[in-house]
Amino acid sequence: MKWNELSEMSCPIARSLALLGDRWTLLIIRNAFLRTRRFDDFQKQIGMTRHLLTERLNRLVDSDILSKVLYQNAPKRSKTL
Repeated sequence: MKWNELSEMSCPIARSLALLGDRWTLLIIRNAFLRTRRFDDFQKQIGMTRHLLTERLNRLVDSDILSKVLYQNAPKRSKTL
């Protein structure tokens, strides 16, 4: 079985593993529990590239694991909860 096929299985554990199973996502979740909220703080603490961090955060937001909250209008900036 291929890694990307886990998300299509009927097993909830397999689907969760497909979303949370890579090391970067687990580090993001860990830091969110430690009250990291802003993109730049995640990047500094974890050491990920901006591209990867954006991708992983968007996937977690799309899955309703994390949410974005606007904290500044000009320019628009959000924090993750």
